Amino acid sequence: CLTKRGGHIVYFLHNRRVGQESLSVNDAIHKAKTFLKERGYESMHNSYYEKVDGVATVNFAYKQNEVVCYSDLIKVKVALDDGQIVGMEANGYVMNHEVRDIRTPHLTKQEARSKVSSRLSIDSVNIALIPKDSKREVLCYEFKGTSGGRNFLIYINADTGREEDIQILIESPDGILTI
Repeated sequence: CLTKRGGHIVYFLHNRRVGQESLSVNDAIHKAKTFLKERGYESMHNSYYEKVDGVATVNFAYKQNEVVCYSDLIKVKVALDDGQIVGMEANGYVMNHEVRDIRTPHLTKQEARSKVSSRLSIDSVNIALIPKDSKREVLCYEFKGTSGGRNFLIYINADTGREEDIQILIESPDGILTI
């Protein structure tokens, strides 16, 4: 499926039987990044993946400077037998992508960190635009960490300090997903 204007890929899927896996997920991520770059999708940041029936589905979000823009999402499916790209879904990117005027956050990382539970052992902090209701995006600090043996993503509004979202990371040999 292509857009009428510009002929951008919105979706494609090539269903085929996938043979014995010979590529790692890291190989698949590299193949998917190369595929996107060759098609003009620059500054894409891989986030999560899922492996099902010999196919790795890798999620990418646009990264403007150091800000991950989660509204601009592309999923790429890579066959793990030979590295063929067997699918792509870019509706989020096609519908939302634009160069954004991203201002400096009102809060510092340390101020935002003070809004996160002290029970969360923080592994990393990023800055991200997350989608909210009615096409609105919110600039947040994204805290990745662990608490009680579980992995979490906590999104703190970079201007108000309000907790905007909490996601649990589900990590298994078959992927890393959020709920």
